Amino acid sequence: MENKKDIIVLDLETKKTFDEVGGQHNRHLLGVSLVGIYSFNRDKYKGFKEEEFGELLKLLQDTELVIGFNSKSFDFEVLQPYFKDFDLKTVPHLDILEEIVYALGHRLKLETVAQSTLGYGKSGSGLDAIMYFRNNDWDKLVKYCLDDVKVTKEVYEYGLNHGYIWYQNAGQKEKIMARWRKNENTSIPQIVTEALQKGDQLEIEYMDDNGQVTNRKVDIQQINGDKIKAYCHLRQALRVFDLAKIKKATVVGKMDSWQKSLL
Repeated sequence: MENKKDIIVLDLETKKTFDEVGGQHNRHLLGVSLVGIYSFNRDKYKGFKEEEFGELLKLLQDTELVIGFNSKSFDFEVLQPYFKDFDLKTVPHLDILEEIVYALGHRLKLETVAQSTLGYGKSGSGLDAIMYFRNNDWDKLVKYCLDDVKVTKEVYEYGLNHGYIWYQNAGQKEKIMARWRKNENTSIPQIVTEALQKGDQLEIEYMDDNGQVTNRKVDIQQINGDKIKAYCHLRQALRVFDLAKIKKATVVGKMDSWQKSLL
């Protein structure tokens, strides 16, 4: 059987600031301290130092899709000088920022989208990463970079599962449609609605305001807009869940007749 091509999420950190190279038009001079990726095939995060870019190149040449945030006009342009014989523009590429600009007509920061969509965001700034590199603090640099990869991955997956991501507009949360969700993929709102209609029990990954996730089995009783009333088997009580905070939902059987035990 032929191996399925990988899908990876990518982010990188630079050695220099824009001021040090004469402005944003010289981003190709910034240099790369570390490239972080997440591999969906391997379910694994990995950081690549400059001496490991040969391995990274093989991964990029054989990937089905690279996912990033501002990765077409920043990450790949900064990285391109390291690959003289390979054009990174030939790699299949989903840039979430490009999708945001398509929807809104203007740019947003990853931090803005992540806070609205996930309830948490980046762990620092790019200047922190440059300081880690110059201090030879590789543990902190790798953690910082892979944290950014994780945030990008989870924004991508949220859009894949819900059909949209969130941002703040004049203090109000609004949706941005996620065009990367294919029509054949069932969205979480569809799964929840069908579970109520069919009497299916769901296992959900539910995210609190701090981005902490718990696994719960629930029996959906009522859907009112973006609010769901369901019996939570973890809490053994009725609870109201926010549809937007459900990261994943899977049918695991039929609802329990929990009402009878309360009579």
